[in-house]
Amino acid sequence: MAKVLSDTLRQMSKTVVTMLAVLGCAKVMGCSGMISSIASFFVGTLGGLYPLVAPVLGALGTFVTGSGTSSEVLFGSVQQQAARSIGASEYWVVANSPGVSAGKMLSPQSIAIGRAACGLQGRDGEVLAHIARYALGFVLSMSCLVYLGVLLGL
Repeated sequence: MAKVLSDTLRQMSKTVVTMLAVLGCAKVMGCSGMISSIASFFVGTLGGLYPLVAPVLGALGTFVTGSGTSSEVLFGSVQQQAARSIGASEYWVVANSPGVSAGKMLSPQSIAIGRAACGLQGRDGEVLAHIARYALGFVLSMSCLVYLGVLLGL
């Protein structure tokens, strides 16, 4: 058991450093108001088209934090305020979980953990390039779904 623990710690050491760096970046972004500024920019720029980018913001939050829960914490209240300000259904706009799923695919933490678990050291860019098109297609599909849900008043 000690050998397995030692091997695991050795294999995952760089991943732990990556995870801590990403979480630190997310904390700085949240505390400095960067996240709110990004959301405010989207609301001010897009107005009634904001529901199109709600899943994109969910994906961005997950990309930065590596966590769907953290993304919801970062953007949940911002999404709710945006929905109220444009008169859209809060349920559709706040439920940015589809975007969160796309962001999880692209999250440096997820890639680092998956890469380390599969023994693909040094191939982060290759892994990211392979899954980026799927994540982009998914987040665009979810953006359309959310916008239609708001538009149709479901």
